[in-house]
Amino acid sequence: MKPIKKLRNKIFAIINPGKKVYCLYCKKTYRKFLHEGVKSPIFKKYKVAGGGYKLNVQCPNCYSVDRSRLLYLFFQTRTEVYKKPTKILHISPNKEIANVLTGPTITQIVGTIEPEQYMEYNPVRLDVQQMDFKDNEFDVVICCHVIEHVDDDDKAMREIYRVLKPGGFAVLQVPLAINLNKTIEDKTLKTDKERKIAHGQVDHVRLYGLDYFDKLKAAGFRVVRDNPYTNKWLPEAELQRHRLDPIEDVIVANKD
Repeated sequence: MKPIKKLRNKIFAIINPGKKVYCLYCKKTYRKFLHEGVKSPIFKKYKVAGGGYKLNVQCPNCYSVDRSRLLYLFFQTRTEVYKKPTKILHISPNKEIANVLTGPTITQIVGTIEPEQYMEYNPVRLDVQQMDFKDNEFDVVICCHVIEHVDDDDKAMREIYRVLKPGGFAVLQVPLAINLNKTIEDKTLKTDKERKIAHGQVDHVRLYGLDYFDKLKAAGFRVVRDNPYTNKWLPEAELQRHRLDPIEDVIVANKD
């Protein structure tokens, strides 16, 4: 992070003391969080969960955002990874989440196409479209905000299904357009401007609509959309204190 931005964040933290919002990662509280995200008209048009520009979501101390707090809370309250032996494959990880998936019960393997960016985790080089792991190897696979960057997403989904153990699950978050039935994907686009207009970000090769769940089912998964508000993970006042987005589900893809 640039020095001027770090200074801005420190000043923001000083002038916003309070208890109204709480960061799970650094345990700090504030009157409010920073605004954060990519401003994109198509994200706004189609009501994208897990993407776009959001108010009051980024911790000024550790820089965590709502979607990473959502997953930490999910693993704490909705899974048993901290209670029983769990082998996790974490693909191109969110470092905040990777740092808290530790403990005597957890074995976490970090795989990425760019291992030089994740050296602190002793990563393995990995292409999610063709992984060098045996069948049925992992209890959990985490692949969050990755598949929208991948050329052959169907192949990636099948690979994730293959390496999961029966009875295991994958967490497969993507920017999901709630008001879009069919995924927008145009491989003829050539410029960053064209890709941002069509897909929301210059490095995205598609914008997923609600048919994302059909694609996961076609790969073999049984899909559950676990929403913290609908399923009452915690009292609503506490969820609001974490500044979770009410429209963002955890997308849990089960291998039965």
